[in-house]
Amino acid sequence: MAGVDNDIVLGVGEIAFDNKLRGYYQDIAPSLVHIENGVFARLDENGIPFCVEGENKRYYYIVTIIQYAMICYEFIVKDIEVESYTQKFLRCINWLDNKKELFNDSYVFRSFRNNQYNLPDGWISGMYQGQAISLYLRAYLLTGDQKYFDTVGKIFNSFNIDYEEGGFKRIDKEGNIWFEEYPTEKPSYVLNGFIYSMFGLMDYYRISNRQDVKEVWDNCVKTLENNLQRYDVWYWSVYDQGKKQLVSYYYQKNVHIPLMQIMYRLTGKEIFNRYAIKWEKNLNNPFHRFLTKIMYRIQPRLVKIKSKIKK
Repeated sequence: MAGVDNDIVLGVGEIAFDNKLRGYYQDIAPSLVHIENGVFARLDENGIPFCVEGENKRYYYIVTIIQYAMICYEFIVKDIEVESYTQKFLRCINWLDNKKELFNDSYVFRSFRNNQYNLPDGWISGMYQGQAISLYLRAYLLTGDQKYFDTVGKIFNSFNIDYEEGGFKRIDKEGNIWFEEYPTEKPSYVLNGFIYSMFGLMDYYRISNRQDVKEVWDNCVKTLENNLQRYDVWYWSVYDQGKKQLVSYYYQKNVHIPLMQIMYRLTGKEIFNRYAIKWEKNLNNPFHRFLTKIMYRIQPRLVKIKSKIKK
């Protein structure tokens, strides 16, 4: 992942089960450096993050704006430049609020074409919807405005829309429920995207105490228990079940490992602790890092060779 600061640490955030919803489950505040340095995005004249692609065309990616707003909220709860970050937070939530779309009795946020996963304009991401829930609930608690809480109920409804209906929900052959970050024709099952969608469910349950939301969360935990081994190779971890691309050093350190640590603290299930420990040992093993760098380059070529052989 070119340009990222591999020295930052996005560790475990605030693990709680009450209805306060202060910090996020992962401490994402340090990643602000990637916007300040223009790695992932830049801020426009209104303080909204955007990316420049092609012939200097601006793209406003939903997930980038959600995550930037969540970063701002982290500084608010840490009592750092509260007034300034509150204004930034509200500008982002207002921008997002103008982009939400009513679809199948749900509010959804649609995304631009994604070439990596061959998705056309207008696709809906389970991860983005889940993080939107986390964001809107915090806007509700910060402002006391009921409209934000009401919006969350509509966003949650999108978790009932199957892939075949234009949504991102899937049930696999073993009966496991999935919320796809990238709803591809052939399931991709991105690990981090699924877990971030789950954090939105946990946030909503904490505020609403809705048992149907808790039931969906419990079923998602079972899905992870049944499938974590599919993201593990003996020396590293992979991003999804479709491409099976090895994750970068940054992702191993700041996404997969802390997500396992968070899931362990949220559920108490040893399987998550086991993978957190294993993947951290991989990260700290010089030979495993070296092997990963090599495989990261040659793996796509091996996939192409295999696909040609199958033809």
